[in-house]
Amino acid sequence: MTAFSDGLMHQLRGATVTLSPDRPRILLGPDEVASARLRAKRIPGFVDRVLAQAQSASQDALLFGTDPEIPYLTRGPLHTLASAAVILEDERFAARALEGLEVWFSFPADDWIARPHRPMRCDHAMLNVAATAGIALDLCASFWSAETVTSISERISDTVVARFLETWAAGEAHWTRPDYHWNWKIMCGGEMGLAALACGESIPQLSEVLAVSMEAVLDILDHVPPEGDWAEGAGYWLVTLGFGLRFGLALKRATQGAVDLFAHPALKKTGDYIVHLTEPDEGVFDFGDNTPALGAGLDYLSLLASMHRRGDWARVARAGDHVTLERLVWDDERVPSALPPPEETARLFSSTGLVTMRSAWRADAMYVGFKSGSSVVGHSHLDANTFVVSAKGQRLLVDEGLWPYAHFLGFFDCGGPRYDFDANGTIAHNTLLVDGQGQSYGKACAGRIVSLATGEIDVAVGDASAAYAGMLSTYFRTLVFVKPDLLLAYDQVSADRPRLFEWLFHHRAEMSGDERLTHFAQEGVTWSLQRVLPETVECWRMSDVKRTSVYTNSNTLQPERVSIAYRSFGPFHPCESQTVLWAIYAGDSPDPPTVRAVEHHTRVEVEIAYSDGRKKQVVVPRSA
Repeated sequence: MTAFSDGLMHQLRGATVTLSPDRPRILLGPDEVASARLRAKRIPGFVDRVLAQAQSASQDALLFGTDPEIPYLTRGPLHTLASAAVILEDERFAARALEGLEVWFSFPADDWIARPHRPMRCDHAMLNVAATAGIALDLCASFWSAETVTSISERISDTVVARFLETWAAGEAHWTRPDYHWNWKIMCGGEMGLAALACGESIPQLSEVLAVSMEAVLDILDHVPPEGDWAEGAGYWLVTLGFGLRFGLALKRATQGAVDLFAHPALKKTGDYIVHLTEPDEGVFDFGDNTPALGAGLDYLSLLASMHRRGDWARVARAGDHVTLERLVWDDERVPSALPPPEETARLFSSTGLVTMRSAWRADAMYVGFKSGSSVVGHSHLDANTFVVSAKGQRLLVDEGLWPYAHFLGFFDCGGPRYDFDANGTIAHNTLLVDGQGQSYGKACAGRIVSLATGEIDVAVGDASAAYAGMLSTYFRTLVFVKPDLLLAYDQVSADRPRLFEWLFHHRAEMSGDERLTHFAQEGVTWSLQRVLPETVECWRMSDVKRTSVYTNSNTLQPERVSIAYRSFGPFHPCESQTVLWAIYAGDSPDPPTVRAVEHHTRVEVEIAYSDGRKKQVVVPRSA
């Protein structure tokens, strides 16, 4: 534990925790309710959308039907109802939220565990449900009788508190281990702490629960790298970090500011990570088990922006169209939106193995995300030396992102079955197949970012030589971003014996052209992919592939049908080495520039001739 965290734990042990009888007291204080309602009325369409969402949640078949689903799968409707009760000052939605809670309590405690996690006694699903129940209690208490508030509080406590403390003390779950430092720990600790502060009058061991919850949250914050990044990806990080932040906010209120989690050094940096991963279309680079949309997760960025007065963080948080109570309360209008400094368009996150580059901080800018890191992290894919490209508000070269979970089919068994799912394996990424195979999982099979040099031209180098479990001797990828609209990708690959190399480019566009120059068109945006080197080839193969997989989602138990699509290139004879230079152009001219290159021992000299007569000379360093 860091010195800061040691100090915060000491402050917690000495602090007076006051459970205010005035509610709400968790996500917002009673003095903030009136201003939140006024702000909701000022935002065009906000009240109407909250009402529509609440009406839909009131009829949710999974929560209120004749055969309701387990509580973990119906958290959304319940939170929607409780939030609407406060925003709209409508007791009907508070009453319906109470009915939903009674449905939850009709399930035995073991059914609060997500199906794939059973027979675990206490998992994140149980604690997510407990926190959602606690928030509903806190938001709706003024609409309910005192007896109802006490009953709900006692039942939350009876269902989860003993299980949480016993699981932590016994170390019987993976998330309790001292050497486990991924999202479950902050999620479980944060959610239990939040639920405890909602129903603390019914918890005799409240001090112990808060101490264990804080220890779990601090363990994760202490492992945030110096640049503020998180290797599980932006979506996983922002949402699970949010569970810790909600607890931190409630605890700060309950201790009258004496215990301030937001002063943790990691929380002063981590918003930069989200900002730089955000692509011009307002989604994020979705490597690993992530989606491009951050959705209501942006509420937590709003909270961080408000706490640290960061206008650049607030700008990104405000870009999402998230209609939530949290947005109303946490988005501080006194913090004006701001752009990052114009010279800070590229960033290296070395611990994650990630580089982001962009031509400008504009919605039509060209963006490049480059990933080459360890696979031995939570929710990782086998994606060393992959990259994505966006331009003019469109995602051009894409990451296939998250596929639905299938625990029963080994979705999280990193020893093998996990990477049989296309989205998790190398085949779903813009990198290389060797002899038809992808990369391997393990500490010895990590990629790494070698360097990033920034300026008028940004140059990033990745090394995935070890990622293929001995099949390759070298695999260096150098990305040269010739701003504002041209990316050069120079690959140097070698093996100890002849092997078949295949380069993958994932996209969602209509195509024309041939194996040398491909033209793409999507949503009014045109771009091109050109093979510059080798100029001539003895044998070359181009493939257009769409692969569809069908399996059962382990959360919903419903069938899933998911696909990946790519164009690939490479020699159709095995070879011991290959260097390839690709040029990806997404400029305004319909004609891509003419790109020629000459390889030397230590460098590649590239001449770029644009259709309007401009010329550029670029030197690409060789890494091997």
